[in-house]
Amino acid sequence: MVRVCLALAVTAGTGGRAAGPAAAQPTSGTVVRVGLWPAVESVTIGAEGPFDIVELPTGRRETAEGGRLQARAVTQGVDLGGVVYAAPVRVVARAGFLQVNGRPYRGALELRRALQGGLAVINEVDLEEYLYGVVRSEMDPRWPPAALRAQAIAARSLALYWAGRFAAEGYDVRATTDSQVYGGVAAEDPRTTAAVDATRGLVMLYDGRPVFAAYHSDSGGATESSEYVWGAAQPYLRGVPDPYAQESPTARWTVRVDLGTLEARLQRAGRAISGLQRIEVAATSPSGRAMLVRLHATAGATEVRGTEFRALVGVAVLRSTLFTVQPAGDGVVEFSGRGAGHGVGMSQWGARGQALQGRDYPEVLRYYYTGVTIAAAP
Repeated sequence: MVRVCLALAVTAGTGGRAAGPAAAQPTSGTVVRVGLWPAVESVTIGAEGPFDIVELPTGRRETAEGGRLQARAVTQGVDLGGVVYAAPVRVVARAGFLQVNGRPYRGALELRRALQGGLAVINEVDLEEYLYGVVRSEMDPRWPPAALRAQAIAARSLALYWAGRFAAEGYDVRATTDSQVYGGVAAEDPRTTAAVDATRGLVMLYDGRPVFAAYHSDSGGATESSEYVWGAAQPYLRGVPDPYAQESPTARWTVRVDLGTLEARLQRAGRAISGLQRIEVAATSPSGRAMLVRLHATAGATEVRGTEFRALVGVAVLRSTLFTVQPAGDGVVEFSGRGAGHGVGMSQWGARGQALQGRDYPEVLRYYYTGVTIAAAP
């Protein structure tokens, strides 16, 4: 059982930062609020040692002497270990890491009622320490240091670009591919941590502002200009030839899909399609990606945007929109494609290939992001 006692005064501590090599680096002074769970029924909060619980609306402060407490949203705020607090509630470990469902995180936690119901769990963490849990989640730590450093700068730029993106929900970014994958301390690796530290504070700027540093796994031979994927043209997100990812496992792929299964998925997504007979790519982008996909059914043809079609089929099935399609008999179609991901900005496998050829991270970044400046964050 966890013992909670009233703290009569604010006690000094590490703010949840761990002792050890990574924590020896100075913090950036920039805080990122990460939505770990935007809406969940309950979680378990804990730490190996004491942690402080602060009821933010009133300043009420209590201390848990280690262990674990279950947290859930209630009408009055947040129930934490059987004690109800007015939300939001801030939780800070006096030493070491806080844990959510047994997974360790740096910084502090904030618990609040989610807009859509349930409990929102937010990790408030220094930008550089946030990146420790991102870069390893987004790139293989065994890859060359130049590629890892390019990834660190792209991730830092993107985090600053997205500051406040989910402000209505109380945080800046999510811990998923909605923003960048963030796994906390368990996702850290000394090699990717070194890449973050080696590029500390550096971002890509265009007109003096951090850029939307989009990146993806494998371009399939050419990256794409942003307007052909998201509709808005960014001057620094221009498509370029990308012959550097030849060792990627998704350099070429083939997948077969049953038309009946695809029709059912389309119907679940609200597409009134019945008797799906044939699929064709109706329009392509300059890099060859499917811009429009035409679906031939009993009642006629329907066109769907390539990115939407990929999402409907499943991004793990159609690895990219750089594909062709043909009948494979017995109500089956075969997709033959190249690359993985949306194709805009830096190709991670391309960055690896360039690094193996001896290019350093500034060359890699300036290749994929047109006209950017690499400098300290403003």
